[in-house]
Amino acid sequence: MNQSSDNITPPRWADQLLEWFCAPHLLEEVQGDLYERFQKNFRLFGERIARREYAIGVLSFLRPFAIKRKKPIEVSNFLLLQIMISNYFKIAFRNLLKNLRFTTINIVGMTLGMACALVIFLIVRHETSYDLAQSKLDRIYRVETQNIKEDHIYPGTYTGMTKALYADLPEAEKIVPILKQWGFTFSAGHSDNRFKESFVFADNNLFKTLDYQWLAGDANRALTQPNTIIVTRKYAEKYFGKTDILGETIRFDNKQDLMVTGVLEDYPTTSSFPFDMLVSFSTLKGTNPNFELDKWNGWNDNHQVYVLLKKGVKAEALQGRFKHIVEKYIGKEALPDKNFLLSSIKNIHYTGNLGGRTANTKLLKTLSLIGLLVLLISCFNFINLSTAQLFKRAKEVGVRKVIGSSRQSLIYQFLTEAGLITGTAIMLAVLTAELALPSIAAVLDIPIRMTDLFSLNNMLFVLGLFVITTLLAGVYPAIKLSGMTPMWALNKNKMPHIRQVFSLRQALVVVQFTVSLVLISSAILIDKQLSFFQKADLGFNKDAIITINLPDNSPAKLQSFRNQLVSSAQIKDVSFSMNSASSEGNWMQLTEIRDIESPVQIKTQMKMGDSHFLDTYGIQLLAGRALKDNDTTLVALANEIYLDRMGIKKPEKAIGRKFYYGNGEEYGTIVGVVKNFNVNSLHQKIDPTLIQVVPKHYYQGGIKLSNTHLSADDIEATVAHIEKLWTATFPGQVFEYNFLNEELEKAYQSEMRTARLIETATFMAVLIACLGLLGLATFIAEQRTKEIGVRKVLGASVSSILVLLSKDFLKLVLVAIIIATPVAWWAIDNWLQNFEFKIHINGWIFIATGLFMALLAILTVSFQSLKAALINPVKSLKTE
Repeated sequence: MNQSSDNITPPRWADQLLEWFCAPHLLEEVQGDLYERFQKNFRLFGERIARREYAIGVLSFLRPFAIKRKKPIEVSNFLLLQIMISNYFKIAFRNLLKNLRFTTINIVGMTLGMACALVIFLIVRHETSYDLAQSKLDRIYRVETQNIKEDHIYPGTYTGMTKALYADLPEAEKIVPILKQWGFTFSAGHSDNRFKESFVFADNNLFKTLDYQWLAGDANRALTQPNTIIVTRKYAEKYFGKTDILGETIRFDNKQDLMVTGVLEDYPTTSSFPFDMLVSFSTLKGTNPNFELDKWNGWNDNHQVYVLLKKGVKAEALQGRFKHIVEKYIGKEALPDKNFLLSSIKNIHYTGNLGGRTANTKLLKTLSLIGLLVLLISCFNFINLSTAQLFKRAKEVGVRKVIGSSRQSLIYQFLTEAGLITGTAIMLAVLTAELALPSIAAVLDIPIRMTDLFSLNNMLFVLGLFVITTLLAGVYPAIKLSGMTPMWALNKNKMPHIRQVFSLRQALVVVQFTVSLVLISSAILIDKQLSFFQKADLGFNKDAIITINLPDNSPAKLQSFRNQLVSSAQIKDVSFSMNSASSEGNWMQLTEIRDIESPVQIKTQMKMGDSHFLDTYGIQLLAGRALKDNDTTLVALANEIYLDRMGIKKPEKAIGRKFYYGNGEEYGTIVGVVKNFNVNSLHQKIDPTLIQVVPKHYYQGGIKLSNTHLSADDIEATVAHIEKLWTATFPGQVFEYNFLNEELEKAYQSEMRTARLIETATFMAVLIACLGLLGLATFIAEQRTKEIGVRKVLGASVSSILVLLSKDFLKLVLVAIIIATPVAWWAIDNWLQNFEFKIHINGWIFIATGLFMALLAILTVSFQSLKAALINPVKSLKTE
């Protein structure tokens, strides 16, 4: 007995027998128990008894359960995961169907929010992806002109810049000049089918710098010779009905034949260089002999120069080179107020390009913010309604925890419910976006195609939106619901943390209504500003005026054309000018007043018009005489702003005063003064303006109709008459016309798009907020069913119950009004800074908006409150 039990072992034969018959998965456990019992028996009774008992114990396991029982099938983790996920979805479906009203509200709200976010993502992504597919993107720059005095950068540059860069910028691999032209007539050969088109003059360096897909032609030689043209697939089919057109002839401006030397594939919608017709630069000498690429005789935004830098060259290192170029070619003192910059083509979609479409960065930022806010409002609805049901689902959580459910599994369960709602909503959102996209693209004038909706990047965004929205909307309710202790969850009488839960819910409701109020106020004020645009006194008559472009400004032809037009009873007057009374494309000239003690330089807008200009546009003459058709640039009419810059108060005092053109000796005399009129859009101040008779710069005709209230049939007949006279005067030209008031409205297209956008977002935000409010009111009415019954038994009226159930929501709306008013005021005031002429913000708009939202909240809540108040108290009390 003095032996240590550690040195004594059981009978070997018994161990071997046990290992032979015992099931492998039971062996370790059984053998371990027998060993422990053997050691104990050895210490108590000795070795002999311990060995005997061990042998008996082994033999006692010779039973069917130990010999024949198979190892149970081990359930893999993957299978357990499948079963668990299946259970999550099954329970989630049941809960969502059980609370169908709240489920519907959540799905509708999330659908609207996600559809809004999806459409806005498509728009922003489209607008920010221009030219990013160019293979040499990081090496292509545009030479831009900075006016230091005006603090403004223009996309165009001087004509002499091209030759100078060839000679003095060896770091450039290619120099690419482009000149865009508008309003020229083209036809296939000598066909009678003529089209008025825009096109560009370019050379072969364009194709060595930018990426183009060729259907036919040689990229290295296509624009080498004069009188050659390249067209896109669309235009090849437009003019010839096919793409195999190499060697065909396109007639240009009814007098010059151009041979087709290349056909390009149509451009993607995200290109800043969508030129459908490209004519060789060497053709320019034959069409416009005065345009010299070798001379620094002028510049405009239609002439742009692009540079392909050699690999490794940094654009920043070349900025100082332009100063030396200017000194070399036009003198050290030349262009003192000009600077030249190299800007990457990554930016030209935002700063102006020859493609005609420029992105509005402010609009894109506004879009992104609105999309985020509407999506957040829909997520807040989900959070509100989920936390509102906290006590309704308390017993479910308590039972699950009592029978062993972990907090993690409960979180997964509630996230699954959130995922089902967002998953359903995002499928409906994609369908909604597909239906709405064409209309939205048309309103915003953005060429988004339906195929963009189902691109890989967009589908990845949809997936990301699903995950983020599920987490955003589902995490807080999941954590809150799963965090309840079983004791509290099963005890209805105790409601800890209720103040915290309601505090968050109230805060989210306030945020929802604050956003809605800001959007409503903004929409009203933007609409008032747009209405102001339409009704503002511009200082001239914009109604019942038809404008036409002039293909030929020969005085004899124009006089004949005018005489024929005014012979019609429907036409009151006709004027020929460079442009209309108000136009975005203007001629700015520096003039100087020298007959005063301190000479004054005035940046002046020059308008060219004939003797009928004032009468046709209804511009008031204040002093002096009107212009005559035989006047020259030696005389001019000045507006009141010009007189202010001269220091003259009375119009009569300006008659006979001289003005000089820039620093030269050429001058003119003021022979008349006109009342101020808006020569620009209402975004800008009225420029100091001079009006002169310069027939060679007459590019537009203004036709004033006799009656401003003509019927549609009369207008159609009048336009047909004008077209007939036009065709006789300008044979072979394409007749196009516009109404002046419609042309002027185009200056405010961005604002009109913003207005439509905010109106749509406002409707969605208010609808989502009201849906959430309805859901909360429904839940609170259900929770207070017994209280309502007791109050009615004690004599409470229906109106008092309505007040009881509505007053808390009205308090939240009042808080939202207090927060939203300064925010909306600041936002709109900031937006109005874009306009020189604008409305004044009145406080009553915010008061009216607040009252409207309060009334809307009352109606939303009262619908459910009235329903609860009218229930028979017997039915209310029996629920307990």
